[in-house]
Amino acid sequence: MALFTAFGALLCLGSYMMPVRFSKAKGMAFFPAMALGILLLDIGFFKNALGQLAAFPGAFALAILSGLLWAGGQLMANAALEEISLAKGTLLFSLNTFINILIGLILFKEGSGPRGLELIALGGALLFAGAWLVSIAEPASNQKENLKKGVPLALAAGLFWGAYFLPIKTAPLINPQFTLPPLVFLSGLALGGCLPGFAVLVYKKGKGLDPQSLGAGLLSAALWIGGMAFFLLAIQSMGLSRAVPIVNANSLVYAFWSLFVFKEIPFSQAPKVLGGTLIALAGILLLARS
Repeated sequence: MALFTAFGALLCLGSYMMPVRFSKAKGMAFFPAMALGILLLDIGFFKNALGQLAAFPGAFALAILSGLLWAGGQLMANAALEEISLAKGTLLFSLNTFINILIGLILFKEGSGPRGLELIALGGALLFAGAWLVSIAEPASNQKENLKKGVPLALAAGLFWGAYFLPIKTAPLINPQFTLPPLVFLSGLALGGCLPGFAVLVYKKGKGLDPQSLGAGLLSAALWIGGMAFFLLAIQSMGLSRAVPIVNANSLVYAFWSLFVFKEIPFSQAPKVLGGTLIALAGILLLARS
């Protein structure tokens, strides 16, 4: 069951940033459309969960904080994907893998002895090596890249995403009453995650809410909500340091979108993309066994 939820998260979160390629609104301007979709889905499907979470103001605040940290990463990610390909961006986002491994090991004592630590370290190194190999692939001739802007933005997204689960994970440690089901926490995380989108909407003076962008935003929101539900269930059963690296293999899905659908990388660079993918898969297998 644990691997099933992790795989479900991998597929959904490996596709939720793809709809921006079909949106008129680009970069940070796309986030309000996605935020509106998240809000509608949160109210529509998790209204009761929000009420349950609101009964614990401390837990509610921590869930909102998690959502705000996620949104910070998403804004950076949207901006990064205007500068570099999906394949490169999402693999650079995997910086959050190492942050989450350290948090899981140091704060939550999730390691399974020296052998487990060795497997986690080796698996993480392979994931990083795979990300590097994909990142050096040359873009297609019709694609312009700005690595000087895109790489720092992608790494900034990784920093935010390396920290956004921390408030939710620490909630039960702060107060045992905050030991709530994952989907209850998701309702608050989603609410916090959509709030910055409306601030961006005001800043952009209402731009980005055309029908095409709204449709793409709703699809992104649905994939993200589904992926996060699977993700939180995986974390509950597997722990942070194991679930996050496995789910972050969604970069393999984005490599597929980038290479075969959007053709952001020429087929002459396929050995780097596919080689990096296989190296990352090896790292995932080691992390799953840790």
